[in-house]
Amino acid sequence: MRHSEETMRTMLADLVENDSFVTLNTLSQRLGISKRSVQNYLNKAEGWLREHGLGDVKIEKKQGYGIKLVLSDAERQKIDTLLSSQYFTLSDGSVERRIELLRSLLFSFDELTIQFLADQFYVSRFIILSDLDWAENWLAQYNLKLFKTQGRGIGIVGDEVSRRAAIAGFFDLREHKGPSLNAPANQAVRIAKERLERMEEVYTEEDIRKVCEIIEEAENEFDFFVGNEYFTSLATHLTISVFRMRSNCKIDKEFLPPDDDFPQLEMNTARFIAKRLEDEFSIKLPESECKYICIHLIGYNAFRAQMESKPYVPENIEMLAIHLAEAVDADVGGDFSSDKILFFGLVHHLRSSIYQQKENPGTRAPVHIELPEASQELYRSVKEQAGLYKRFAGIEPDNQELVSITLHFTLSQARATTKWRALMVSNAGVIIQQEQRRSLQNSLPQIEIIDTCSLYQFSVYPEKNYDFIISTIPLENATKPVINIAHKNQRQRVACIEEFLFTRMDGKGGSD
Repeated sequence: MRHSEETMRTMLADLVENDSFVTLNTLSQRLGISKRSVQNYLNKAEGWLREHGLGDVKIEKKQGYGIKLVLSDAERQKIDTLLSSQYFTLSDGSVERRIELLRSLLFSFDELTIQFLADQFYVSRFIILSDLDWAENWLAQYNLKLFKTQGRGIGIVGDEVSRRAAIAGFFDLREHKGPSLNAPANQAVRIAKERLERMEEVYTEEDIRKVCEIIEEAENEFDFFVGNEYFTSLATHLTISVFRMRSNCKIDKEFLPPDDDFPQLEMNTARFIAKRLEDEFSIKLPESECKYICIHLIGYNAFRAQMESKPYVPENIEMLAIHLAEAVDADVGGDFSSDKILFFGLVHHLRSSIYQQKENPGTRAPVHIELPEASQELYRSVKEQAGLYKRFAGIEPDNQELVSITLHFTLSQARATTKWRALMVSNAGVIIQQEQRRSLQNSLPQIEIIDTCSLYQFSVYPEKNYDFIISTIPLENATKPVINIAHKNQRQRVACIEEFLFTRMDGKGGSD
């Protein structure tokens, strides 16, 4: 192992073992390198964590305290396993190579050898073994495994449903990690641009276009419409299905519910789509494939109007919504368990998302939403309740699901909170004003910064519109309470405002 790899492994092991902060000076002495070099290794560590599916692990750096890892017990165990592997490596430039190696494993119908992969990527067998460890960890989220046997080669073990979910997940991985290509000049299909680009690396543009046209035919024939996000997921699934069916890879029908469990309208639509796929691609789809398409249509609420007129919700979905609200309520406080609007929002969401995750894991088109800082505590609490999904629905929620549920609780919290209204006064340019406002608002959910203005605008601003003033300049003759945050960094500003609210505003009552 190279010295740099041994240093990285030692540093990560040291951070994993410590729940408290470790100073930069302490790490420098233990590793026998300069403080600047420690900082460089910390930057590399962030990339290493992302590559190994540990993007939620945070390297917290706090001035005056040091560095520590913020992670769950499961993430700690995974890092320990990776660090103890005999194939641990930094393997510079590994991101693209690993993605291409994964592509070879997913789309090859032949078993591959380590030597073949080493020759293909011009690296040593040792690095390929490390990449295979990474691939095995990635595949595990889809309940797939790698077999590595002497004389037989390397391949993937798992059922057809899991393989298709992994292929869809691979396209997401390419979107997140791969370089963006120039978009087609005239994109005539409704698939998200990034997904279309990645799919065209594997399937022909003509085939993808035919699949999209068949979905649109079904929309016209049965009078429904799915949004572009769901259209992308459905088109991805059908394209993968056609490709797999051409190679005689069929879904085991035993995992599917009986016919009586499917709504008739969705089932008729699924059979229409299946028949069009058969005619267009000269394949024969078994009944299990029709049911699989039907599950997509149910999961995406394709016939929303009809479903809303029959708001039947399974008991397990209602119980999951109730227990989620009660658990988060008990953890972070609030009044979530008695919020009827929250309950019906959760039920409506879970009714479709459970279908998608249970029968089609990994096929949802990714939605990239960055939660504000004020929602991080709620996200942590929701994530800790993930076991409820296993208990009531038999699934493990993905990160998109956790973010969606967090947003429901964030909206509930906002509805129930009476906030102090703040006016921000600054002579900075409007761009800087808005950035200051956004930054403070994200850190202070208990207030509402209604507006920003200059000193000249302040002189004519209606006093009834705000309760107090946040200012970066001296103010004279202000009739409402003022807190001056000039010459302070972001952390100090937040602390000062919180102290101001406690000492000056507490007990006065919020705005009406």
